[in-house]
Amino acid sequence: MSKTIKELAEELSLSKSGIRKYLTASFRVRYTHESAHRILIDDAGVKVIKQMIAHKGVHSERTQKAHGVHTEQTSAQSNSVLVEQLRAKDKQIENLQKLLDQSQQLQLMAENKLKKLEAPQNAPESGSEPANDQTHERVPEAPVKAESSPEQPPSFWQRLFGSGK
Repeated sequence: MSKTIKELAEELSLSKSGIRKYLTASFRVRYTHESAHRILIDDAGVKVIKQMIAHKGVHSERTQKAHGVHTEQTSAQSNSVLVEQLRAKDKQIENLQKLLDQSQQLQLMAENKLKKLEAPQNAPESGSEPANDQTHERVPEAPVKAESSPEQPPSFWQRLFGSGK
């Protein structure tokens, strides 16, 4: 009895595309026919596909056994390569960390230099003369006239402008 690709795939626990890869042009001519837009595989075709799958399975097992030792060696070599790559990456990280530290130190030095350059303009340093705009001179007191009584101190205006009435 003929089977569809879907039925054969379910029977063999494969996908439909897994079955289609065995359906070459010559296979289709010999073992299939179309019915209602379906590809039907006759019994002889089903046997051929099963044989191809079995042969592929045996071949892949033999290949794996033959290459078993080689696979272990390759695995060990790839592990050593990975270890070397990790060591190289660790060195790169260490160098980048040093560069970052140096960059931060340079940035701090630059900021300190800027502060020193701005300091005389904004705020006087200790022990230096105050700037002209911050200098406060005291106005000399005006001599007190003899007419004013010694008990009365000179008025604010007299002290400020130094003149009497």
